[in-house]
Amino acid sequence: MLALIALVAAVALARLVSTPAGDQAGPPKKLPGFVLPLLSGKGTLSGRSLEGSPVVINFWASWCLPCREEAPLLERAWRSYRDDGLMVIGVNARDSEADAKSFVREFDITYPVVVDEDLELMHEMSSIEGWPQTFFVERDGDLSTVPARGNRGRDGATVDLGALESAALKRRIEALL
Repeated sequence: MLALIALVAAVALARLVSTPAGDQAGPPKKLPGFVLPLLSGKGTLSGRSLEGSPVVINFWASWCLPCREEAPLLERAWRSYRDDGLMVIGVNARDSEADAKSFVREFDITYPVVVDEDLELMHEMSSIEGWPQTFFVERDGDLSTVPARGNRGRDGATVDLGALESAALKRRIEALL
């Protein structure tokens, strides 16, 4: 009997871990409330200020190679869709201020960039600590339920690790709009 219980538990755990993002039941996860300092040093950005807007939130670090691949894609997306109401937010973490600012200059990033020094926002949004991570937030604050490449954290959060592909990013943004 104990072996049967262990087998059922193992199968259930394997199913939970391998379930595609859109197939998992339960309410969608919401964008958490936050207030983080802007990398520019000119104030803060709050989650409340994003309410009602479709949002792409990208966690990055200057030393992260896939982040360097994504930076131009995200900047192009911001420039292409901001007039349609899209917000792109960069969240820098585990970086020196000088390195983060150098990265922003190198890739001519014009969308808002905040600093999540203690990874508090990352941990509220995901059970995975890794870079890059990209989240798609609906106008109602729901995190999208189907990530671009099907990755999902243990807590059910929609997560992308590794550089996004241009076509996938475009599809996801157009679905938000």
